[in-house]
Amino acid sequence: MTPLSFTHLHLSSIATTDLILEGHHAGNNLRNALANVMRYATCPETHRRGAPSAEHAATCPACWLLAAEADPGSVSRAYAVEPPRRPIDRVRAGQRFSFGLTLFGDGFRFLPYVVLAAAEMGRVGIGPGRREGLGRFSLEAIHAHNPLTGETHLLLAPGDPVVRVLPAAVTLDHATAQAATLAHCLERDGQLLRIDFLSPTRLEEKDNLYKIPDFAVFFGRLLWRIDDLALNFCGGARRDPDEVAGLRRAAERVRLIESNTRWVEMWSWSGRKQDRTPIGGFVGRAVYRADDWTPLLPWLILGQGTHVGKTPVKGNGVYEIATLESGYWSLNIGLGHPVSAGR
Repeated sequence: MTPLSFTHLHLSSIATTDLILEGHHAGNNLRNALANVMRYATCPETHRRGAPSAEHAATCPACWLLAAEADPGSVSRAYAVEPPRRPIDRVRAGQRFSFGLTLFGDGFRFLPYVVLAAAEMGRVGIGPGRREGLGRFSLEAIHAHNPLTGETHLLLAPGDPVVRVLPAAVTLDHATAQAATLAHCLERDGQLLRIDFLSPTRLEEKDNLYKIPDFAVFFGRLLWRIDDLALNFCGGARRDPDEVAGLRRAAERVRLIESNTRWVEMWSWSGRKQDRTPIGGFVGRAVYRADDWTPLLPWLILGQGTHVGKTPVKGNGVYEIATLESGYWSLNIGLGHPVSAGR
């Protein structure tokens, strides 16, 4: 069992000027805007040179959430960005759009700062052209949503300055409960599992880059990410090596039956490296088959909320189990009207 829990925030917005999201670059643009706003609005040492001290990072929301150097050797963050579910190049002024933000474990304690930063992002703008007045939007509402139970809470209402701290946390128990439904669907479909990779997914293992959705590599990186998030932000412990080996053997027995994916080449500027970093990956649908999915299903279901592969913080590695009729990320509607308040 893993103590990993996380809360998905759904941010409903309306563009007040034209806004350039650049399709699959949207996650990177949204993350950069969020990071910049949090640093200058929250951190008293915004113009500091070098990494933050451990003492400072422990109390500063921006550095705790954003700075890898606060935890040497770790590349995980306590948050991840979800770009619009379908890639959007440009949002016209007056159009509604939405995006997501996930807070893992202890990251939820900084919810009020994240909400303030999201509103400020709309004021200063995101994406190309923001210095020329583009990229502005008004934050209309924020919902916390658990896709596995349907639980939804309105955290910020239109025109209301009060943020309600009501998590709708996703846990392994919820994923395990849905595993029976997925198993039934797989039996009906001849044990064929369909996965949609919604944002560029970059899988690397032992210095090798995989440009096809190899299941064993995909699942291995997914299991590592789930365990790393649980260890860093939820008080978890290292998984028993025998359990890891058993799950990896089960994953190696899965076969890739069909791959309708394509590679998207993308780059991002790294302030730490002072150079461009490749963040491209594959998108599209893959179909897999296994004789026994049972040990893998809870982790595949849970992992939809964690992303997989490189740079999940920038919106990469978002996937969805297409075999299920109700899509995990269906609430992140991209363009359209905000969701209702729900429960």
